[in-house]
Amino acid sequence: MKGKSCKAKGSAFERYIAKELTACGLGEAKRELMSGGGWRKGDIYCPQFPLLIEAKNQRVYKLNQWIDQAKREAEQGFHNRDKWCLMLKDTRTPDINPTIYAVLDFYQLVELVKRYNEPVMKEPDRDMKFIISNLKTWLNKLDKKI
Repeated sequence: MKGKSCKAKGSAFERYIAKELTACGLGEAKRELMSGGGWRKGDIYCPQFPLLIEAKNQRVYKLNQWIDQAKREAEQGFHNRDKWCLMLKDTRTPDINPTIYAVLDFYQLVELVKRYNEPVMKEPDRDMKFIISNLKTWLNKLDKKI
């Protein structure tokens, strides 16, 4: 592919990822203007996604170059060089339903898994204790009526 068609292929992939992130319930994700050329950097802006997203749809993988690019852009856009994610399209799969791989720093993956496994609420705060207390009272009243 040459110039414009390569750019169109990359843009279509970025729009696809944004559409999928939105469909997954992560807020309205959208392709960055000029593919990260603004102050936010990255290819896709997704408010609920904690990492900068760099998307690549190329037949030949250049992982080291792409990871360096993602780190640079994460440092500029997120002010944290470690918060990046590289999304790669498996070019052997169709454009309609592609297989997408995510490459990220090992320690970022560990942090995400730890957060996933943490309870949503470790200890109820004052408001939640009040709500639970009222709920217990109402359940006791309901139990007596039944």
